[in-house]
This record gives sequence, structure tokens and C-alpha cells, in this order.
Amino acid sequence: MTSRSAQASQDGERRVADSGLRARRAIAAAAVVLAVGSAVLGLLHDDPASAEPRHRPEAARPSSPSAARPSPSSSGSGARRAAAASPTSGTPTTSVPDRGDGRLTPVLVPGADSRTQGRAVTYALEIEGGLGADTQQVARTVGEVLRDPRGWQAQDKVRFVQVTPQQRSEGTHVDVTISLVSPSRVDQMCAPLQTGGLWSCANKDHAVLNYRRWAEATPTYGGKVDPYRVYQINHEVGHELGHPHAECPGAGRPAPVMLQQSMGLGGCVPNAFPTVTRG
Repeated sequence: MTSRSAQASQDGERRVADSGLRARRAIAAAAVVLAVGSAVLGLLHDDPASAEPRHRPEAARPSSPSAARPSPSSSGSGARRAAAASPTSGTPTTSVPDRGDGRLTPVLVPGADSRTQGRAVTYALEIEGGLGADTQQVARTVGEVLRDPRGWQAQDKVRFVQVTPQQRSEGTHVDVTISLVSPSRVDQMCAPLQTGGLWSCANKDHAVLNYRRWAEATPTYGGKVDPYRVYQINHEVGHELGHPHAECPGAGRPAPVMLQQSMGLGGCVPNAFPTVTRG
């Protein structure tokens, strides 16, 4: 082979080698792109907002009760559910503040613990500042509802034992913390459940009560705040005790307390207690 022919042969071999190297580089780059894309899709799929919570709020999404589609709660022990808006119209109704001051203050509930026999369930009350709430009135209501003979103590054979603010500061464990907070704080404490500033929820050992509902009630209760507050407490504490949502058993009958009564009664009549008799 002449030197010219040998040189041409070597040049051809180098071109073939370079072509193969470029092909391998292209394949490697494509693999990297696919891997990155898969990772991104995995992150989107694992978005905690799409996770299945243990307890749903009273509205599965921030819409009116007539449009919302509630879902039943499931059991377990992990996570358990703006402008002032009406549950039915979405229009401003009262001067309930959208936000409090963000500080959750433990409040002592007056009165003795439950005198019934049964499993002890420890509880504590906390109220966000800046709401204008009468903290003593709230505390009295919470104590009276938990100790009422028509309440969960009779239904579930439990007795409620308060963890005082002093005991909480010393680190005493609390099974259920009842938190009365602003609509904005509800949205934070209920996440990833969607409460839309309108609803209450049970989440992470907290019965989170929306102060807007506490102050306004709902049309299903005719705007009567006193009976609605009893229902609000019993419903969310019921979730923390492991109870799922329920349905109306029949027209004209008392609504189960675990029915999403804020959204509709399904033919039942309002009822704020777990233990009921036929109406």
C-alpha cells in the first residue's frame, strides 16, 4: 500500500471512529434527558397536595355546599379538613377577620373532667389571638359539650381529661387539641385538605374550628350559632376519635353528627350530638 493510500485509510478509520463517538454521546445525552424527565414527573406525582388524607374537611374543595362533593373519611392515626364568604353564595357576609395575629394561646376550660367510666381521652383548648372571640365563653362551651351526657363520652365510652395550659407547657401529651382559629389559619392547619377559608377540619390530632363558622353558623342551622357550635365541636372531635362521615338515615330523622351538616342535611333535621333518639 502506498503512503497516500495508507493515509486515506487512516483518515477513513478516524471518521468512522468519530462518527461512533458522536452517536454514543447522543445516546448518553438522550438518556440523561429521559432520567431528568422521569424524576420531575415523579416529584409531581408525589406532590403532598394530592395525597389521600385521613379525615376530609367539611368541604372537599373551596366551593359552595351545593357544588361541593364531600368524601367519607378513612381511619388511621396520621393526618385526619380570604374574603368573608357565605357558604352558599361566596359573597361577603360579616366582619369576621380573615386572619388573626397568628398566636395560639392555650385556654383553661372551667369545670371538672368527665365523671364517666371509660377510656381517657386527653384534650386541650387553644384560641388564636386577634379574632375578637370571648375566650371564656368559648372555653365554657367546649367544656359543656364534651361533658354533655348526649356526647361522645356515652357513645364511645370515653372520658375527657383536660391537659391544662400549665401541663402543656411542661410537655404533657394531648390526644386532641381543639383549636379555634381564623379562616386563613384553618387553611394552613388543615393542609393538604382544602378548606377555602370556609370550613373546619380534623387534622394531625387537632380539631380545627373555623372562627367564621363559629361566628356565623350556616344556613342549614338557620344561622343559629349556639347549636351549630355544639355540632362543630362534636363533629371534628368525632373525627379525632376515629369516626368517618355519615349519611342521613331518612327524611325527617335527626342528622347523624358525622353528617356534613354544614353543607346539607339530606332530608334530616339538624342534630348536634352523637347520641340521638328518633325525632
